[in-house]
Amino acid sequence: MFFVAWFWAYFDASLFPAGIYQPTNVAETVGMVERNALTGGHWPPQASEYFKSTFDPWGLPLVNTLILLLSGCTVTWAHHALLKNDRSGLIWGLTLTVVLGLLFTACQAFEYGHAAFNFAGHIYGSTFFMATGFHGAHVIIGTIFLFVCLIRAIKGHFTPQQHFGFEAAAWYWHFVDVVWLFLFAAIYVWGAGASPGGH
Repeated sequence: MFFVAWFWAYFDASLFPAGIYQPTNVAETVGMVERNALTGGHWPPQASEYFKSTFDPWGLPLVNTLILLLSGCTVTWAHHALLKNDRSGLIWGLTLTVVLGLLFTACQAFEYGHAAFNFAGHIYGSTFFMATGFHGAHVIIGTIFLFVCLIRAIKGHFTPQQHFGFEAAAWYWHFVDVVWLFLFAAIYVWGAGASPGGH
């Protein structure tokens, strides 16, 4: 439901950048005027001191998408290896998944450091950082979850018949993958507008 809230905020601002209601009195015009001033009445917003441009979705965001999708493949490989009682495949699959999770987080941090907009003072930055940052927190939690599974796998705690802890971590990781695909499509691709900034 938290992700629904962040997507809702993003789509509300992007689909209705000038506001969606007709004011009936002066007090009701304040929210609409502020949004219009921040976005210029279109999405992505016009350039200002808080917002310069969006990210080029086909640069680092696409690389991060491929990293996360590859990590979904490696965790599935680990799961299939465990079902076949292939300890080496399980450990290698989990190791690669953890490394890819860390790489995704590092790329996301790099991206944040090079954004042409900030979190404060702008509806685009606020919705972007809340949605992608909340997802990033889930990636960090999932990476820790999988790292614990890796340690347990090395110690031989999982068998082909008994491995719910690992399976729950894999389900969580696939959830993180699917949410990222929605974020990438909605915020990076669709939300970039006709001419993304190329950051």
